[in-house]
This record gives sequence, C-alpha cells and structure tokens, in this order.
Amino acid sequence: MSYPGQLQRARSLACLAPFVRAHAEVLSLAVLAIVVRLPGLGRPLLGNFATKNVVYAMIARNWATGASSIWRPALDSLSGDGLALHLLEFPLAAYLAGGAWRWLGGSLDVWGRLVSVLFSAAAVALLYDLARRWHGRRVALAAALALALSPVSIIYGQAFMLEPSLVCLSIACIWSCDRWMSSRRGVWLVVAALALAGALLTKVYIAVLLLPLVWMCWAARHHLGGARLLLTVAVLMLATLPAALWYAHAARAAAPGSELAERVFYSVRDSAAAHLPPHPLLGEPRFYARLAVDLMTVMLTPVGAALLAIGLARRDSRRHLPWLAAYAILVLLLPRKFYEMNYYALVILPPFCLMVGLGWDAIAARLNQRRLVLATVALTGALCAARYAARPAFFTPDEDRGVLAAASAAQRLAPVGEPVVAVHGSTLDLLYYTERRGWFFAAGDAEFDERIAAAQTGGARIAVVVGPESDQQVFRARFQEMEADRQYGYAIYRLAGGPSMPLMTRRKEPPAGQPVATGASVIAN
Repeated sequence: MSYPGQLQRARSLACLAPFVRAHAEVLSLAVLAIVVRLPGLGRPLLGNFATKNVVYAMIARNWATGASSIWRPALDSLSGDGLALHLLEFPLAAYLAGGAWRWLGGSLDVWGRLVSVLFSAAAVALLYDLARRWHGRRVALAAALALALSPVSIIYGQAFMLEPSLVCLSIACIWSCDRWMSSRRGVWLVVAALALAGALLTKVYIAVLLLPLVWMCWAARHHLGGARLLLTVAVLMLATLPAALWYAHAARAAAPGSELAERVFYSVRDSAAAHLPPHPLLGEPRFYARLAVDLMTVMLTPVGAALLAIGLARRDSRRHLPWLAAYAILVLLLPRKFYEMNYYALVILPPFCLMVGLGWDAIAARLNQRRLVLATVALTGALCAARYAARPAFFTPDEDRGVLAAASAAQRLAPVGEPVVAVHGSTLDLLYYTERRGWFFAAGDAEFDERIAAAQTGGARIAVVVGPESDQQVFRARFQEMEADRQYGYAIYRLAGGPSMPLMTRRKEPPAGQPVATGASVIAN
C-alpha cells in the first residue's frame, strides 16, 4: 500500500476511535452475541427444526436463481404444475440471505445463519440502549446479557429462520418510538414505521405489538401535543398497510378455486384454521407446566427466571406491563405453537430480559455490589445457558448424519433438472440438499402408493431414502436397490427408466475421528 493510502487508512481509524470508546460497552455486547453463535455458522441446516430452516433456504435459493418471484415464495417440492408455494409470511430475512448469496457468492446456508446472527447482535444492542434510557446502565447490561446468552436466543439466533429478525424489528420499533417521543425528531418516527412494517410482514401475529405502542402514545400525549400524537398514530397505522396488502394477496392466492390453490404447500389460511382460538390446550394444566419449564430452562435458565421474579416485584416494572400483556395475549392466541415449538419463546423474550435486568439491579443494590457474589450468580447463569443451548445449537443428530452423503449420491445419479423422491422422516431437508426439484413424504405415509405413482408420472427415476430399516423395507419391497451406504444409513432405489445398475455397498467406515468429505460439506465423525 502506498504511503498516502496508509495515511488515509490511519485517519479513518482515528475518526472511529472516539465512537468506539463512547460505545465500548454496547459494542462489546454485540460482539459477544456474535461470538457465542459463530460455532454453528458452518453447520448444515440439519437437526433442531431442520424443516423450518430448509423451507426458508429453499425460498431464498429459488428467488435468488429466478425460479420464483418475490411475491410467491416457493419450495423445491413439486405440486400441481410447478413449485409448491409457501404463503405464510413475507420472508424478508430469507430474501436478504438469498440476495447476499446471489451477489457475493459462498454458501447459502452460511449466509442464512449469518443474517440471523447479525439480527441477533443488533437486537442485543438495541435492547441495551432502550434499557439504559429507561433504567440506567446496570439494568441495561444485565438485560442485554440475558438476551445475548438466552439458550433459545443462541439456538435460533444462528438458524436460517425469521424469528431473529422479528425480535430485532420489534425491539427497533419500541426503541425508535421512544426516541421519537423524547426528541420529536421525525427520522425516529420513520424508523419506527419501517420497523413495524417489516415486523408485520415477517409475522402477522406481531400485531400484538400495537398494544405497547398505543400505550406509549397515550403516556406521551401531553409531551407530544395533539398534532404530533395524531401524526404518530397515523404513521404507525400507515405502517400496517404493506402487511395488510401482502396477507390479502396470500389469502387470495391460497383460497379454494384460486389458480394457485393446488400449488400451495402452506398458507396463512392454513395457519389460521389450525390455530383458531380458543384452543383446547388453554384448559389443560400441561400447557402451563410446559410454559413454566421453558421459562426456567431454555428461555432464561433457573438464574434468569429467579431474577425475572425479582424484577416483576419492582414498582418500576409497571411501565413494561403493556409489552408483557401483549405477549401474554399472543401466547393465549397461539398456545399450540408455544407448546410444540420452543422457538416461539424467542419472540417474546425481550420484555422478560428487561425484567431480568431489573432483578439484577435489585440484588446488586441489596448486596451492596459484592462483586464475588454477583460474579458467581452471573457465571452460574452463563453455564446454565451453555448447558441448554450447546447440543441443539451446535451438534447434528446421528439420524441426520446421512443426509449430505445421500444428497451427494443423488446428485451423481440424477442429472440437473431431473426430479427425485427424497425420503427422510417427513421433512424436506434431504430434498433441499439434493439440489433437485421433487417430492418428499414419509415411508409410512397412508397415501404412499399414490405419491410414488405421481412422482413416477412426473419423471422421477430414483428415490433416495435416509432412515431406519423399516423405511428401507417399504422401498425395498417395491423397487430395486441401486446403491446403499450402511455407515450413513441411506439407500437409493430405482423407480423407473434408465439403464440397469447393480447394487453397490459404498465405503467402509473410516477410522474414528477422520472427517468424511461429501459433495455438499464435510461431516466430522
């Protein structure tokens, strides 16, 4: 580098130094949030809620390659006369990952995870600043650490999913509204509207966030004045318009009689029908027991739950009751989702983390800053978080280890453009990694024969099956086995057409600890 170039670089770094010094604590928290999620960055989209991950990866890949439009998120599964459509939400974060992959190259899986990690870090930074403005530095530090180190935040904060972006956007909406109401600078109202619009497009159920926003407007009515209050309400209502238009489009496309109805894999209509309140779970003690267990384990750990209880007892926690009430309403509206899918706990985490911050502040004041005791409490909480987060966040289950090897074999046997049948339980992760269009269903499906016949009619010559011997027997009883791998537990079967190929039993098991290369990744034994 030339001397003038070095000088320019030094000046740029010198200009950044005051900013870094002034925001060292919040930057450190954001970096921490990134660092604890990095070990999972290069892992394939297998294991914990793999189907959810690959759904958004498929949507991102099909949009980025031009196989689907941005208004019709599509999967690799074939249905009707084209790709199956996923009309449940507008997947902003998935499109960000797909755009980065398209323009910058690399691994789509990594980009999807990286987008979630960056949203997670931004959420931590925003929550810190919001809590600092409301309660001071000590509460802010504890609240941000609770969000950064929460097990569900680590597990799903580095997954190819929409929830990390939803958490960030919801905090950003509250944060920017608070800034608008204190400074009355118009830019913050615009940011609040954009954040609300993005959150509603991502998940329609986040409309419950309007409750704390309305409360904030009411509480600030004298400070804002009548004109600004009306402007705030009008802008926030306008921010709901993009979501209203999108969900109307999605519902219309999925309606019975629509030309696209046959291709719809899942839609907002299906979700509304499946979760129509009131749900029977609300009358069952096991539902509330599950919520309590999740709160004390994967959400906040036992240490965090204890701090939450202390924080709720404080008088200054009352200002957050509308936020907490909004998410209580959400739990009551969607009990089955919170009971069966613990990644929903991530969405409601921010106000709970604020309560943890208040609880930490209370015990720090009571203990008169006895650092050894406080450090012990903090370390215990961090160890509990690692205990609950490590395996689901960073390890691939044994039953999924064969997916990449099987997908690589399918790529050899099925030319690009030829559809395949991919069977791995009832999920579509195997279909995603074959990088082929096709069909997925469980080996024990009640409509197995009809689905196989449809796949054969659609041009599928092979079925790749990863799973237990019972799944293999279903195919072995009907079709010729072309290739098998005992180590990874997969087999490939001829459905129709193509030259005859003998059975091949592939690869002996390598020595323990030696990595096995596949076409898609490297799997550590």
